[in-house]
Amino acid sequence: MQLIYNYAPGFQPIGNELNRWQGAIEVKTPQGKTPVPIEILIPLKFPQYPPRVLVKGKGISHPNIQKDGNVLLRITHDWKPDMHVYQVIDALKGLFKKVPPRFGEAATKPKAKVQSRDTFRTKKQQKVEDLNKEITNLQDRIHDKDEELRRLRADAVKGNDERVTQIGDLDILLPKDKIQSEKLLLRAQSVALADLLSTLDEKFKDGDITAVDFTKLYRRYSKEMYLVQKKLEQN
Repeated sequence: MQLIYNYAPGFQPIGNELNRWQGAIEVKTPQGKTPVPIEILIPLKFPQYPPRVLVKGKGISHPNIQKDGNVLLRITHDWKPDMHVYQVIDALKGLFKKVPPRFGEAATKPKAKVQSRDTFRTKKQQKVEDLNKEITNLQDRIHDKDEELRRLRADAVKGNDERVTQIGDLDILLPKDKIQSEKLLLRAQSVALADLLSTLDEKFKDGDITAVDFTKLYRRYSKEMYLVQKKLEQN
């Protein structure tokens, strides 16, 4: 509710129902600025499910507005639980700015094109999303390394020529052979760094750290991960 008040002024709850909001978005027309009345319905399972956006005025025509007033938006189509209602309003404003509605026309509507998320993302939001994608890619790569490490540990247990070392919470069995030992140690370090990146990602999504701190720590751990990966490639 506070985010809507802060970033979408003009939108208010209907009565005491916080799951129904109403407001208006002004669009430019040849006759001047015209308000488009909007109602937003928030489902009981929000934020797991997206809000529904409705245009309540009559005689309003737009490719993304269906006959019942439902508005098709990319953000609600590709909804994620960390998104917010005010972002939906921003997306709607961006859509109407790009393709203004028509008023008082019986219009034959072209096929709706669901709005691209690029039209409403700020530079900061884009940067955070790109960072999240990079972290996800790293996590996928680390998962494969983790599985390989488990296999190597299982193989190491079969022999008697090994020594034990610890990285983070992992007890690693290392063979006495120096080359094999270094390689296994690097893989263990890779797994430990992956765990740090995963924890960092969770804390950022939960709002425990700021975007600035997230970026600094991400760069630090990803740089260490890069150096470990380079050493593994050399070996």
